[in-house]
Amino acid sequence: MNILESTLLAIANLLYYPVIVSVLLVLAHQALAVGKFLSELKQRRGKHFRRINEFEAKRKAYFTSPASTYKAIEFDLIYQLRQWHQQYGKSISSNRLVVKAGPTMGLLGTLIPMGTALSSLSQGDLMIMSANMVTAFTTTVVGMACGLSAFLMNYKQTEWMKSDLLECEAQCERSLLEWEAATQQTEKLINS
Repeated sequence: MNILESTLLAIANLLYYPVIVSVLLVLAHQALAVGKFLSELKQRRGKHFRRINEFEAKRKAYFTSPASTYKAIEFDLIYQLRQWHQQYGKSISSNRLVVKAGPTMGLLGTLIPMGTALSSLSQGDLMIMSANMVTAFTTTVVGMACGLSAFLMNYKQTEWMKSDLLECEAQCERSLLEWEAATQQTEKLINS
């Protein structure tokens, strides 16, 4: 049984530095994500949000030479809308990962040093034990803080995405109605 325990302890010790580095990478990623989030929040408060404007520009560019039938235009607009939605979803998906990865890395960063701390406690080495306990608790705090901030940002960004999607769908429907009205008016002029 001693060989198995020693093997597991060796494996856990091998994972120690990769886990610490992972926690730091998650923290750095989350710091950048918070900056992007605050920038987007500022843009939205100023009513100049880039994502909707990009979709609107793409939609207007399409109508410079649209397809010839209503169904074809409808298909093209739905396709553009789905592409836009997919790109938007990808841009916020990293927060979904951090929601789970942050606390997981924090927990691993807690459990690995605690094993070493308990081992050093049994040998009477309180200095090593206290150093490992500090690492254990700080990785938990950092991992949980990253997970919580990612969860809150993801929640708000998902709300924004739903709202933006409704706005873009309304733009598409408006464009279809305008195209249909213009087509009917052109047909009336041709027939008269």
